[in-house]
Amino acid sequence: MTMLNHLSAFADRALQAAMPASPRYAVSLIDRRTGKPHRISGIPLRLITCDPFETARDLMRHRDPARWDTAIHRLDRKGAIQ
Repeated sequence: MTMLNHLSAFADRALQAAMPASPRYAVSLIDRRTGKPHRISGIPLRLITCDPFETARDLMRHRDPARWDTAIHRLDRKGAIQ
């Protein structure tokens, strides 16, 4: 293998290192009666996004705001909630 085979991968890594990553957020749909996240087949509904307010608005579309709410948490670089 020559260096040219790895040039595109190297350029991609260099670009990622030079450009700051946009922050990511976890958006959950919360049941106001229980205070717990909405679950589908026992798994909490959590969407990862760079635009949390648009995602929260989409989750609340056609839902009763008296029963449902959204929770937005910022994620660190490794994906853990801060």
